[in-house]
Amino acid sequence: MPSMTEHDERIMTSVQQELGHLINDEYAIRVLRAIIEKMKKVEDSFEHIKQCHQEAKAYIPDDQKYEENYWVAAYILYTNQEDLKYLFKDFDELDSIRQELSKLWDEINELNQKKEKLEERIEKLQDKLQSLHNNKENKVVKYLLYETDKCEKDLEDMIEIHHKKSERYFYLNNKLYYHLLPEIIKRAEQLIAS
Repeated sequence: MPSMTEHDERIMTSVQQELGHLINDEYAIRVLRAIIEKMKKVEDSFEHIKQCHQEAKAYIPDDQKYEENYWVAAYILYTNQEDLKYLFKDFDELDSIRQELSKLWDEINELNQKKEKLEERIEKLQDKLQSLHNNKENKVVKYLLYETDKCEKDLEDMIEIHHKKSERYFYLNNKLYYHLLPEIIKRAEQLIAS
């Protein structure tokens, strides 16, 4: 029988790690909070929640940093993962969106810096042109006009790219906070009610 005890301990440790992962995920924590709120509303009338609460106690570590309800909510998600594959798929999508948002944010900031440098360059070129009295036959003036046109075209292109990346950023941000996350929370709440 000692091997059965070791097996049980490995399973307990594995489940405990999965529960901890759910509790520490910044988006899952919102779902867990919704489950906890729902649990508080219906806990007295649903035997299922009481049973889950008792079962989850075996997996709650002694040195827990979260209150017991988070562990119970994570246990409910964990024990229903077969029925809720779509919910965990949504968590993956959340993570993917979060990564893309971070990348877009960095790209937008980089574009802003390049845009500022181009604007400064254009301003300096225009100042030089004004000081040369726009004599279009002068080779320096021709070069400055060419360089100014080129910088202005680059700036227009950069503004267009910036606009597209900003649109994508705001689309994903809205999808994350106004569609996907509320849908996950709604599904989690339905799990408690069942």
